[in-house]
Amino acid sequence: MKSNLQRLDFESEADFKEMMIACWEAFENPFNSYLRIVYYLKDDSPQERERSIQIATESAIRHHAQKSPNSHWMKIIEPMHGKLIGAANWIYFEGNSDTVNNANPVVALWWPEGIGREYANNFMRQIEAHKYYLHCNRPYLLLNIAFTIPGFRRKGAMKLVMDWGIERADELGVDTYVEASETGRLLYEKYGFMTYYKVVVNTSIEDPSSSWKDLEEKLSPEPQYFMWRPIKGKFEVGKTWLPWGTESFVPLVCETPN
Repeated sequence: MKSNLQRLDFESEADFKEMMIACWEAFENPFNSYLRIVYYLKDDSPQERERSIQIATESAIRHHAQKSPNSHWMKIIEPMHGKLIGAANWIYFEGNSDTVNNANPVVALWWPEGIGREYANNFMRQIEAHKYYLHCNRPYLLLNIAFTIPGFRRKGAMKLVMDWGIERADELGVDTYVEASETGRLLYEKYGFMTYYKVVVNTSIEDPSSSWKDLEEKLSPEPQYFMWRPIKGKFEVGKTWLPWGTESFVPLVCETPN
């Protein structure tokens, strides 16, 4: 059945607030700790959730402005009610200094100083360590984030997102990257993305405090899949190399959950 969903570009800062509210809904159903690590949430009270959403909204607006005009936000709406049911951000990196990784380790300044910040630092640094494409000094397209809220999944929202991104990547003639959850990986594979690294963040430390153990329980990291789509999706076994590779690329084979 043909989807009646529509893809629209962001038009104002109000779109970012609506997007972030939906983003939290998507990442909490089912629960994925990622958003609570990269955006601090003191507790589950309505006041703190609103505060966190507002801070995250302002951060997204700043990041979009910094990457303009190469940052492209899109929203997926259900036209009958005009409801935002999904969104995505594609970013084009032109190369040169734009793609060179900062050598300084990530510091999760959005967390208050203490155990929580250390936990977030540990998570972020293990993730950042595998963004090898940052060192390649060549242009690429990145799917920075994409999500659909419960109730509208598997109804064509992400097809609208991916069709736009793949067409854009092929027009530009560039590699494409995404960091994916388990569910996302299965979708992106259909569009020619291949996993080059699976990150299972190690939260084990020597003599962990009770606060650290509590964070391990409440914010246990989900596996992250680092994925690459070659230029125009062209891949030949034994002949295609990763942009930073020293030998032909063999995609990581991941088990599909039951």
